[in-house]
Amino acid sequence: MRIERADDAFQLLEALRHNRRKREQRGEFLVEGVQAIDRCLAAGWPLRAVLAPIGATTPSRWAAGVRGRLRDVELVELAPPLFARLADREDVPELLLVARIPERSLSHLPRPADGVVVLVDRPSSPGNLGTIIRTADALGAAGLALVGHGAHVYDPRTVRASVGSVFLLPIASVASHEALVTWLDGWRAEAPALTVLATDEDGELVLDGSTHLSRPALLLLGSERTGLSRALRDLADATVAIPMTGSASSINVAVAHGIVLHALLSLP
Repeated sequence: MRIERADDAFQLLEALRHNRRKREQRGEFLVEGVQAIDRCLAAGWPLRAVLAPIGATTPSRWAAGVRGRLRDVELVELAPPLFARLADREDVPELLLVARIPERSLSHLPRPADGVVVLVDRPSSPGNLGTIIRTADALGAAGLALVGHGAHVYDPRTVRASVGSVFLLPIASVASHEALVTWLDGWRAEAPALTVLATDEDGELVLDGSTHLSRPALLLLGSERTGLSRALRDLADATVAIPMTGSASSINVAVAHGIVLHALLSLP
């Protein structure tokens, strides 16, 4: 297939970059970046199309290898100016992928006997959400749940910030508070020692080296703008604070997540 002007076919692709509702309606999203594409392929993620600029006659070894692996996936060639409009970067990539959005509910998340699941309440920034996903994957979290209408996990900016971890870490959306409570009750029945922790600058447990944390745990992260919802805060068994000695009054939620998650996952 070739797209040489900004017709309906192109506008549908462009909507995948900018329009969350269209992504969810079509069940598709854009993937860009060498690491993200490599991890997408390594995970065996379902794909709809490979996008490339018309006239790209000397692909790199990497791009040629991707094209070779995806011979059975539809190739869509676009006029170079149109292809550049789909890429959110100054140095235009050689390829983009159109990937499928999976159906993932809480039932797809692990409930580890000795691990941590992260829950993010209404994430405000695709960059922060992608960083949280990347950090959770790097530190060994069992999975991640998303609550409320915040940054979209399949926004290209989230995917890029995750450096492809979005394809490797189990991620689910929480359909309702009742569904979360049911899932949490099931986990607690399997692992009675489960602790639900919430991050809070005024938390009663201060990570000062003397605080005792335990696994398994569900780690709740609130929005930077509004914090945790009251309903989620009420689920917490304890709140955790990170001691700060500088002049800043708070730290980025993705940074706070990494500090607390590392403390939990480095326990003996």
